[in-house]
Amino acid sequence: MLGLNDIQYLYEFLFWFVTFFILKKVWHKPEVRLIYGYSVAVFNLLAVFFFSLSSAKGDLNSLDAFAFGFLHTMVAVVMITLVHMSKKLEK
Repeated sequence: MLGLNDIQYLYEFLFWFVTFFILKKVWHKPEVRLIYGYSVAVFNLLAVFFFSLSSAKGDLNSLDAFAFGFLHTMVAVVMITLVHMSKKLEK
């Protein structure tokens, strides 16, 4: 019998599929792009916090935590940079 874990990827695909079409309808609004950019940056920085916490608790290798944290930090920096560039271009 299929359980929640067996079809998790289907749920994730449906979530991103619906999110894509919602954003496609409202992406022309500057405040939507601003909120989306900052929320992606915040979620990535939250992931860095959780990787650090997991490493401190000993659940995750410290080098893995550093690598994942570095990756998510770079994504957050890129998103914040894109938001600031977008705001400059609108002016």
